[in-house]
Amino acid sequence: MTLIDSLPPRPLEPQELTSLNRAEAFELVVAVESDGPARGVLFATDSWVKGVAYDDVSGWTLVETVALDDETARIDGLQACEDAVRSFQNDENEE
Repeated sequence: MTLIDSLPPRPLEPQELTSLNRAEAFELVVAVESDGPARGVLFATDSWVKGVAYDDVSGWTLVETVALDDETARIDGLQACEDAVRSFQNDENEE
């Protein structure tokens, strides 16, 4: 099962993000938005960061994946994925 397949067919509630943070599969799960249901989410492990976004037509979409290594720190991966999610959401809102 892929990350996208494991998500519900709707934006995530704050308590769901809390539950995902407690799961052993991820080291960090954060919403891109500062409040309300999360339509943009960043998932991080020790080896990658993934940015996913939700829209009402397509559901969840994997927008960006950044591999973490000696040259790419987690903070850089988080920033790149957040930028990609925000860009994806802006493109969706323009249509």
